[in-house]
Amino acid sequence: MLPKLLRLLAWAALFAGLCLTTPTPEIANVVTLVLLGVGVIILVVSPEARGVLGQPVIMLPLLAGGLLLIALVITAKSPLHVLAILVLAPLWFAGGHAALLARIRARLTPVVIGSLALVGTAAGAGIAAFDVLVRQQGRGGSLVNNPIHLADLTLMLGCVALVGLFDPRPRRLLFLAGPVLASVAIGYTGARGALVALVPMLVVGGGLLAFLILPRRRARQLVGLGVAGIVLALGATFALGLGGRISGLLDVALALVRGEPTDGAVTERLSMYQTAWNAFQASPWFGFGMIDFTTLVAPYMPPQYNYAPSGHLHNDIADFAVIGGVLGLACYGLLIAAPLVGGLTARGPDRPVVLYLGVVTSLGYFSMGLTNAMLGLLTQTVLFGVILSLMATLAYPSPRDLP
Repeated sequence: MLPKLLRLLAWAALFAGLCLTTPTPEIANVVTLVLLGVGVIILVVSPEARGVLGQPVIMLPLLAGGLLLIALVITAKSPLHVLAILVLAPLWFAGGHAALLARIRARLTPVVIGSLALVGTAAGAGIAAFDVLVRQQGRGGSLVNNPIHLADLTLMLGCVALVGLFDPRPRRLLFLAGPVLASVAIGYTGARGALVALVPMLVVGGGLLAFLILPRRRARQLVGLGVAGIVLALGATFALGLGGRISGLLDVALALVRGEPTDGAVTERLSMYQTAWNAFQASPWFGFGMIDFTTLVAPYMPPQYNYAPSGHLHNDIADFAVIGGVLGLACYGLLIAAPLVGGLTARGPDRPVVLYLGVVTSLGYFSMGLTNAMLGLLTQTVLFGVILSLMATLAYPSPRDLP
């Protein structure tokens, strides 16, 4: 009875992480956190399950957490300032999630993973389109989330959906819908940061997929056609003004190069980045802690800007630099590197899948984190933890279900 229950919980964990993240983020977060706790109990009572803890995607985040904990202890004014590290709990306890997924290890095929991620991608694109076309909102996504956050989550899931291309049957072409649906979500949300991240994720991730799946010559041809297609699509979007706010991205870039005024969103971000740099110089080693850190560093805002502090600094590097100084930056570097290192060191029959997931996840979270917070926002952090868990499970030496 217990093994069957654990398998059901494992499916629930995977379904919540890949399918519910876009349409019902709160439910996805609660379910994932609860099942993380179940997984940690499994690690405690089952020696065989602890094998996943040796995977780099589990070890590196734990090391990162240790570094951040040192910084928080040094700057803490109360125990709550140290406990704030649990905001990133989905990363510290990803091993528990992996211990649960190990119960369905043999059933985690490319089609299963790709299908679940594709459902989440379609949900994100559908909600964004519904907001704009039916609810007549200026930007899609507000029905369930911040438009920028919905775009980032949908883009990540759309790239995860491409795992289905590793299936040898013709139906695998269905999974090419992942990036297409993600592009729809980006268009309707008007998320310019997600568009910037889309290009390297498709070029690098898609190129890697081509070389992992196809003969080398065909892979080169496909990558060339893909890059040309992306360039043409972006050119048409900017030239014809088809992308709403996104079409103005080129004008923003030119304004930045020329030192001319930009729109309000870009100017506000620039103020945050300058504030972060000034604050980092003031406390370079241990930062200011996690609680109310944007308020604490507000005095370091340049005088030409005047913005009320928000919940984050719209840049993961800036956030971690302010929160933990050099130790915070080391923590961030280890977290971003964890999927990539895990993919490069993976062995076994699912190594190509793990390698692809590692490359596209590290690249995606890094590039999306340049213009918006990713690690530290609960839903984005939960998705990152679920992908780490999935990678650890697929890289586990024995491709079978644990009892």
